[in-house]
Amino acid sequence: MTMATRLHDYLQQKHCHYDMLQHDPSMTSREAARRAGVPPHLMAKSVILDDFQGHWLMAVVPATRQVDLNKVRKLTKRHWRLARENEFVPRFSDCATGAIPPVGSAFAMDTLIDEALTGVKDLYFESGDHEGLVHMSAKQFTKLMPTAQCGPISE
Repeated sequence: MTMATRLHDYLQQKHCHYDMLQHDPSMTSREAARRAGVPPHLMAKSVILDDFQGHWLMAVVPATRQVDLNKVRKLTKRHWRLARENEFVPRFSDCATGAIPPVGSAFAMDTLIDEALTGVKDLYFESGDHEGLVHMSAKQFTKLMPTAQCGPISE
């Protein structure tokens, strides 16, 4: 169980309190939640979006939901598409493919957080590999990204 270097450094810099959960290897956030015994609605996952003009956005939603691009467009006043993995993998070089932590600030990326994640007590998310989860309070999670916008972005 490892943590992405940039995520680790960012959490240390922000003096975060968190713990780590190990689980059997998984390929999706939902599967990671199941294997770790975590309620999937408390699992935050990242979805990378592209606006066709070179701007990237990390959308963070519960593992039980999907990003609604129309809602994101209404909130940001921009058109977005789901980015292809091969387009953004280099930006997350210290993460395993498909295990990008949903902490955009750690990766110098604008972030949009689904409002469904702000009403819970605790959150879990990928640490940058397929075997470890970070656990922290939802309040601390949102403080990690002070410039992130929150809103209804999932279905």
